[in-house]
Amino acid sequence: MDGKVRIILNLLRLSALINRLGVKLVDGTGLSSVQQWQLLGIISRNEGITLSKLSEEILVTKQNMTGLIERLGKGGWVTTWSDPDDKRLTRVRITEKGTKTLEMMQPRTKESNDITFQAFHKEELEVMNEMLERLSRTLRMQINGRE
Repeated sequence: MDGKVRIILNLLRLSALINRLGVKLVDGTGLSSVQQWQLLGIISRNEGITLSKLSEEILVTKQNMTGLIERLGKGGWVTTWSDPDDKRLTRVRITEKGTKTLEMMQPRTKESNDITFQAFHKEELEVMNEMLERLSRTLRMQINGRE
């Protein structure tokens, strides 16, 4: 089997495994998906981020993002508002409940990450991260029609 095909198959397997692990990590938090957890993390680091930017960050359509944010809002994890300078933009901030949920998950996340990456040296992790970022950029360019 071609090495490139094996890489793609391994990445697909990793994606499924990471999602399964994420589902276990969000269990008991009230969150219903790994995407909701991912969104809370992004929003907590980017106060006032727009729905458009969030869509770009997690690679979903703006329509899907609207639904995801509405569910997080109904659960009390985030609030939204219209940008006062541009009413077409909806901005999002994390609530106290959202912050507490992320804080509750921190020990779980740290333990999981420590176990997941225990077989790698710091330098290997840096190289892996760089390679994955390059692969991500290349895939995004292909999807956006700039090969």
